[in-house]
Amino acid sequence: VGDNGAGKSTLVKCVSGIYTIDAGTVTFDGNQVAVHTPRDAAALGIEVVYQDLALCDNLDIVQNMFLGREKVRGLVLDEPTMEQMAGDTLASLSVRTVKSLRQLVASLSGGQRQTVAIAKAVLWNSRVVILDEPTAALGVAQTAQVLELVRRLADNGLGVVLIS
Repeated sequence: VGDNGAGKSTLVKCVSGIYTIDAGTVTFDGNQVAVHTPRDAAALGIEVVYQDLALCDNLDIVQNMFLGREKVRGLVLDEPTMEQMAGDTLASLSVRTVKSLRQLVASLSGGQRQTVAIAKAVLWNSRVVILDEPTAALGVAQTAQVLELVRRLADNGLGVVLIS
């Protein structure tokens, strides 16, 4: 928690490998680690849901959840596996507000978009999920929905860092 400009988002970007730290250390599971890229953070099990959500409006839910990490079978996308994994992840989080995994993100509400972004982070067997101001642009009902999802993440044993 901190005022605007206090460095909350910058800290997240350092831990997630977007920015390189120039002093201090990052310790994960009791060991000092080097996080130079987002792939380094992902390899440790650290996933971030950024304030802008980093979702593509012109892609559907499944395509967004696998963006940059697509499953392939030979030379083609393994759509059935990706759809099954996306559905299983949303079900494990008790998400019931999405009509179809194939609906475009552009058609989703703010709370549904936040849910997809969080599910995308959880999909990769993450151990720590960092949420950068997940309720900043949401109304009261959508905020309650997102905070309930955050509680389920913690109840499932994930470490959750909530920036607010």
